Formats: sequence, structure tokens, C-alpha cells
Amino acid sequence: MGLLKLVIVDDEPILLEGLVKTYDWNGMGYEVVGFAQSGEQALKVIREKKPHVVLTDIRMKQISGLMVMEEIKKENPECQFVVLSAYRDFEYAKKACDLGAFAYLLKPIEDEKLQATMTDVGKICEDQIRNEEKYDRWERLLKKDGDGFLQVVVQKYVQNRLPEEKVDEVFHTLQDVMKEGDRFITVYADLDLAYKITNELEYEASRFSMVRMIEEKIAERFTCWKFESEEGHCTFIIKTQENTAVHELKELLEEVKKEENSPVIAAISKPYKGIRGIRRSFEEAQRLFAVTNASGAGVFTIPETVEEKEESPYPAEAEMMVVNSVRKNDAVQLKQAFVHFIYQLPHREELQCQYMHKIMVKTEFMLKDSYGMDESLNQQFENYYSNMRNLKAAKAVDVCYKILGTAIEKRLENAEKKENKGSKEYIAAAVAYIDEHLDNEDLSIVSVATHVYLNPVYFGRVFKNTFHMTFKQYLLQRRMELAKRLLEDGRTSIGNICEQVGISNPSYFSHLFKEYTGQLPRDYKREYEV
Repeated sequence: MGLLKLVIVDDEPILLEGLVKTYDWNGMGYEVVGFAQSGEQALKVIREKKPHVVLTDIRMKQISGLMVMEEIKKENPECQFVVLSAYRDFEYAKKACDLGAFAYLLKPIEDEKLQATMTDVGKICEDQIRNEEKYDRWERLLKKDGDGFLQVVVQKYVQNRLPEEKVDEVFHTLQDVMKEGDRFITVYADLDLAYKITNELEYEASRFSMVRMIEEKIAERFTCWKFESEEGHCTFIIKTQENTAVHELKELLEEVKKEENSPVIAAISKPYKGIRGIRRSFEEAQRLFAVTNASGAGVFTIPETVEEKEESPYPAEAEMMVVNSVRKNDAVQLKQAFVHFIYQLPHREELQCQYMHKIMVKTEFMLKDSYGMDESLNQQFENYYSNMRNLKAAKAVDVCYKILGTAIEKRLENAEKKENKGSKEYIAAAVAYIDEHLDNEDLSIVSVATHVYLNPVYFGRVFKNTFHMTFKQYLLQRRMELAKRLLEDGRTSIGNICEQVGISNPSYFSHLFKEYTGQLPRDYKREYEV
């Protein structure tokens, strides 16, 4: 790959000349194709030269570097900006980030910092160029094999390897692929992993036969694209205008299960409209399959009617209280939290069992990520999953509470036996404190370390060794995951969500959320609106 094109902008002639001539741009992988001494001149040069990267001063007369960036980003979003300023001004830095600047550097520039920044932004530009080249090749393939190419495009789109606008271009090029009223349903299917463990010789042959039969039956009734998910599970994305499609697919999978006499595990999404609906249906089926596969629950769907509302929302806060009480090894709090959770269960027994299963899976993951999951406790979880379909909701409540109580007992025994008892308990208390104070904007490693009576430096080292990420990364992750849940629920304004996650500035929250999810909060919320 050749040199990347660079334009340099600064309204001070001496500084501009120094930037252009002092640094070994070629050695960093760049060719300086133009420079400018004003914002107005910069717009002209950038539009003419179409650089990959612009290195610009922020403060300039009349048209500032920020104004230049805002205008160019409208015309060419892929152009990367590295902004410079002699002012330690947070508002300028925040504005630059909001506009999409790759980095913000202070004058005088540190050579090592500049070198590292230009290397990092160069990698992004090179990735963009490679993606453009790939897409150009894909466009040429459209004329040769439209159907096969479209399947590849859909697969890459749902796996976040192709942006929505590119997929829209492909659908537009391949006319009549999508018509008004088309909706998309995703089916995930595979054999129960337990079958592979107990019948390894028969597994592959049975799986091949199952996939072929599902494909034949679906193809008889619907237009679909088939591929394997990144986890290796068979995936069908079905296009339909029929309101009964989900019900028909469920019956079809039950037929396959009977005819093949094999333990088919499957998940079916609700139908969703438009290109974005393709990804939404895929992600929904993926989540459902993860739950189904863990419990061996057969064919698992959610209500077929798009407009249907659950009789009550899932009690996410109560769930967090239960999991945190186990995390803190607090049996008294577990009882209180569990009663609170039970009182928020819906009236339908089917949903009650689903909610109980979900809280058990969440607790199991927490135990495996921390400590306390020994062989006997793991067997109790496995026995629950294997028998859950035979349990009435009232019995499931009793069984789950006993298993969670046992988990606390095991964790306390485990903590007493291990030399790292102190740090484990400190971390458990710290994590619970973090979850309970996410709305506190001043929450920091110092305040959490103080809460558990540890030196902040030592606490930071133990925390990173435990979670394999820094305290700051963990706190951001927890805040963004909470924000996602609140946006998906749809009942809370973005302003209130900012308060609940401890980020009072909506613009800064939007920037962080887009970095974490790839979408602005309003766009993410819109996807979950019925």
C-alpha cells in the first residue's frame, strides 16, 4: 500500500513550515500533498487533494479548525482529523471529539506522541482503503452471481463487517430484492452439544442431515439466505410478508426434530422490517439461542406478533440485586433481593419460568467469572437446566433460591480456604459498590478503594488481575451496559439515562456510547421501538 495523503493546516507561517519540513512524514507513511494558512484555504485544499488525514490547528481567525472539520466531515466522513492546540481547553477537546476527531494534541507537540498518533490513524485509513477495495470487487461480482453475492453481503452485514449504507447500495443495485412490506426472521439451529459429547461418531452425520432437511423445508416456503454464524451454528435469514411465518417455522423445526429423531436446538426471532431489521432479527435469534442452548430447551421463540407487549417488563434492577447479593456473599440480602424479584414476576407461568432461568444463567456466569463454582455446585445448575421444563413456576422458585443460597455457602468456604481470601472479598464488595453507585459522576478508583479500605494503587493492580481490564474500562463497560438496557426498555429519556449512568453531559455520553456500540443513543433506542 502506498503513502497516505496528508494536509497540514496552521495560521502561523513559521509553525506551518516547521510542521511541514521538520518531521519525517514519509517515514511515518505519509505524503504531504498540501498545506494551508487559514480555514478558508484549508477547505479549498482538502476538497481538491482529498487527503486521508488532516493535521490542523484549532484556533484560527474567521474559520477555525473545528469549523473546517465540521464541513469536511459532512462531505467525506472517512477523512480523519488530528487537531492541535496550544490551549489546555477541555471544551475544545470535547467539541473536537464530538465532531469525530481521531486525536487531540497539545502544542508543543511531543515527537513520540505524534509518531504514535499518526501510526494509529494510519492503520484506520489503511483499513478503510482495504474495505473500499473489497467492496469494489464485490460490486463487480454482482453482475456474475447476484444471489450468491447477496448471501455473502447479508452475512457480513449481520456480523458487523459491512456498514448498513453499503448493504443498502447492494439491495438497490439488485432490483426487486426487497419489496414494501418485506420482513425478516432469523432462525438459529444446531444439535444439542450434549449429543456431540455422548455420541461423537453419530454427531456429524446427524448434523449434516438435519441442516439439509431444514434448508429444504425452508426453501419450499420462503426466500432465505443460509450460512454459519461465527460460533459455527447454522443460520437462516428468511424474507417474508406472511404474518404466520414464525408459527410455520416453529412447526417446520418440530417436524425436523421428529423426522430426524435428534436433539434439535433452535431459536426463532420476531419479524422485523427493512435492512436494519435483518441485523435486529439476527441479534435477537443469537441471544435466544444462547439461552436455549444452555438449557436444551428445544425450539425457543418470543411472542410472534410484533405489536404484542409483555404484561410486565423484565425486572432488571431486581435481578442485579440478586446477583450482587451472591457476589457479596450476603445471605440476608439475597433473601430480601429474591423476594423483591419474585414480587415483580409476570402473571404468566411460562414467563415466570423464563425469568427464573435468566437469573440463574446470569448468576452462573458471575460465579464462573469470579470464584466459588466447584463441581458439586456446577452439577446443581446442570440438574436445574435439564429439569426446568418439568418444574412448575412455584417449584422453580424454591429450587433456584436453594441453589443461590448454596452458592453463597460455597463462596464463603472457598474464601476461607484460599490465601487470596482478602482480595477476593474486597473485589466482591468493590464490584457491588460500583453497581450501586453508577449514577455518581464522581465515582472513581480512589472512592471505591477507600470504601473497601485498600490503597488505590494496590487495589487497581488487584482489580486488573481479577478482571483483565483497568478500573476505568470496567466502569465504562458497566455504565454503557446499563445505558443499553435502559434504551432497550424505551421508557426512560436519554437525559434521565445520563443521570442514571453518572455522565451528566449528554454530548459526552453520546460520544462514549457511540464509541462503545457504534451507534448514537437515539439510533440505538429507535431500533427497539415497536
